[in-house]
Amino acid sequence: MRALVLGLAAVLAFLALATTVRTTDVLVGSVDAVRVGTATVSSCAEHGPVGRWGFGTSYECTADVRWNDGRTEQLTFPPGQLEPGEREVAVFQSNTGPGRNDSARWFLAGPLASMVLALLTLWLVVAMVLALLPGRKNRQKQEEWPVTKDDLKATPVTRRVRRLRLFAWLGLATAVAEGLASMPFFDAPRKVGVFSSPWPQLEDAWLVDLPSGVLAGFAVLVAAGIGLIAESVHKDGARLVRYGQPYLDTKKQVPSGGTSWVPTALIAALALGALVKVVVALPANAPLVVWLAGSRDALVLLTILTVTICTRQSAKDMVAQLMRRSMEPKPR
Repeated sequence: MRALVLGLAAVLAFLALATTVRTTDVLVGSVDAVRVGTATVSSCAEHGPVGRWGFGTSYECTADVRWNDGRTEQLTFPPGQLEPGEREVAVFQSNTGPGRNDSARWFLAGPLASMVLALLTLWLVVAMVLALLPGRKNRQKQEEWPVTKDDLKATPVTRRVRRLRLFAWLGLATAVAEGLASMPFFDAPRKVGVFSSPWPQLEDAWLVDLPSGVLAGFAVLVAAGIGLIAESVHKDGARLVRYGQPYLDTKKQVPSGGTSWVPTALIAALALGALVKVVVALPANAPLVVWLAGSRDALVLLTILTVTICTRQSAKDMVAQLMRRSMEPKPR
């Protein structure tokens, strides 16, 4: 039954992936155009309402294209770009293929969303295959201080663990923020040569202006690393609750001092600097969505600052909290 549920979920995830690829212009390639022109549809093949191109009806159309240099040719456009009967539609061609030349807003957000759905689909397929393996049993590794799932559930989530978990989620949110912030930056038709943003001020507003997608990739890697550390710290806490002083004696001496305010002050200074950059770079009459996009780094830093302040806890205080729980009578 579990394998069946996972299989259905994998199919739905794949259909969501195909729909995202089709509707967010993932198939049309680079943001820079090799040439631009107009297209008149001559024939179309219909796909859908559910199929290899996801949910909804779409059309894979062949069109007669007249490029701006006067040349003409017949091209087939990916599903979702053109529809039957359309005439004189603005189109472009990248190094990957042709597409409708309305807006490049999905240039970064589309591939990021597709990558997430692709990884989700792969994870569901692997989980389904493992569920189908005969005689598969979960065997715990032999550990000197083993803990069970019940031990982990019974262990309090300390502020330090909560901070790490929130930072992990924030890393994923940062990747999403880069994708969303890129949409107003790329929201313009392509032209031959280098793409021109309608809001070039956004590059000056961002505290970190890396090549598209680099920040998202780095944030996801950091999120994965911090997430693993958080679960490791929580597992150590479960050992402390279960075994008490004997386990604590095997660890290094716990620092007795409080947590330093220096990192918090540094984050606050960076957040203030990011806010100043936004105010200086963006024109006062910019739309709200542009202000939000420009505030990407400032919002992330302010969230980090809030989490850091609200989850302050020294290592000594964390150990004391867990030791108190360890000395409580254990249910039989």
